[in-house]
Amino acid sequence: MQGSSIGKMLFILALLALMIAAGFWFFTSNPQSSEQSPSAVQPGQQAVQRQDAYIPPVRASGHVEPAAEDIGTPAGPKLPAISHEQIEAYLKLHGRNAASLLAAFHASGGDTNLLKEAALNFPDDPHVQFTVLAQDLFPDDRRKWLDAFKQSSPDNSLANYLSALEYFDNNQSDAALKELSTALGKEQFSDFDLENFQSAADLYQFSGLSTLEVNSGAMTAMSTELIPLLGEMKRVAVDIRDLQKQYVDSGDTASVENLSQLELGLADRFSSGDGGRFMINQLVGMAIESNALRPLDQSKTYDFLDGETPTQRLAELKQEKTDMIDLMKAVPRSADMSEAQQNGYFDKMRTDGEIAAKRWFQHEYPNIAPETQ
Repeated sequence: MQGSSIGKMLFILALLALMIAAGFWFFTSNPQSSEQSPSAVQPGQQAVQRQDAYIPPVRASGHVEPAAEDIGTPAGPKLPAISHEQIEAYLKLHGRNAASLLAAFHASGGDTNLLKEAALNFPDDPHVQFTVLAQDLFPDDRRKWLDAFKQSSPDNSLANYLSALEYFDNNQSDAALKELSTALGKEQFSDFDLENFQSAADLYQFSGLSTLEVNSGAMTAMSTELIPLLGEMKRVAVDIRDLQKQYVDSGDTASVENLSQLELGLADRFSSGDGGRFMINQLVGMAIESNALRPLDQSKTYDFLDGETPTQRLAELKQEKTDMIDLMKAVPRSADMSEAQQNGYFDKMRTDGEIAAKRWFQHEYPNIAPETQ
């Protein structure tokens, strides 16, 4: 019973951390770059022998500042404890390939020694490139890694959004806008969150953890990369709005509308497709879209809004958010599901996303209601 309670608490804390960080942090925090400055590894550099020394895990570079509304909430959940020996056994089983090294990196809580090994031996792997960028592992060579990610993933708009942010940070607005326009023309947006979830779950399962610990640990491991990414995309949206304000002040409505379309394109990445798999992504997408609509003429219809006015679309967003919250309330927490129910729920979430999983649960178990507090 005690183990079940601990596992349940782990899962609840994981979900709380995801929802709180995605909701509050999007409006309040400023991601900070890591002070770590490991020796540079160039994309395309030939593999070298890994270091044998075990470096204790280092927290990811993204930093979450608590919002005023968040005072008194529990601290972020800890990852399930797995030993260095278990990690090494898992890596040996998979031949220390790129996927297993990234799984070990996330499940270990951010052991940069593992990520550096992946970067050294698989520098052309898109997932490795993205993780290097997400963790800002080699800040002095960030542009080289960005260009390598763009080259290896020509259809993935995420590479362009990250590149745009780097240009904004270096006061190169024209180059940033070019990247945003390129991103708008691409359909794909892959942030590898599902891959991170699945690979961490695989490692935890290999380590002999319970189903509840596997799923809660995988959610937490995934959040170590997803939450900082949401902050990076927040910064892109803020940079667009800062530039947009200049055009509002000068009365250049055409440029205001063009920038709103770029921001709406970013919002759509988190509201649909692979980027909208999890509810927190969709909530962030709604927040970006709402902000993109406000500088526009609220009573004017726009073709890029399918003939609606911003006021009409804002009302729809409000209803969509209400419907999402109602769905969350109607379905029990995963920690309150039986093991069989939880397995079905997470299988559905992996294939069709979190909202589909909740609707599936409602259909399969119509008589099971959430526990009242």
